[in-house]
Amino acid sequence: MIKVTREIIDQCAENLMFHLTDDEIEMIYDDFDSVLVQIDFLKSIKDVDTYEPMTFPYKEHQKVMRDDKPSKPLSAKDALKNSKTVLGTQIKLPKVVGNKNDTIDE
Repeated sequence: MIKVTREIIDQCAENLMFHLTDDEIEMIYDDFDSVLVQIDFLKSIKDVDTYEPMTFPYKEHQKVMRDDKPSKPLSAKDALKNSKTVLGTQIKLPKVVGNKNDTIDE
């Protein structure tokens, strides 16, 4: 197995078009040992390779889901009255994705 270094983490991030700071690289590097411990634990499970992967572990719940039936949607007025913050005909939500230097337009 390849020894994970800070340089490899940085190169992997760059390949995925992520630009990490030195602090972020250090944080990932520090956490990587716990990932390797978990991988080693999984390898230690007897016959782990003989089991089929669980791509959807909740197959039994698919049987109880109802079929979608067309219905009349809520009017915009009725939908908007459930929100505390409305901007025109839209619900205004706080910004959750962005750069820490971004400003929020009010």
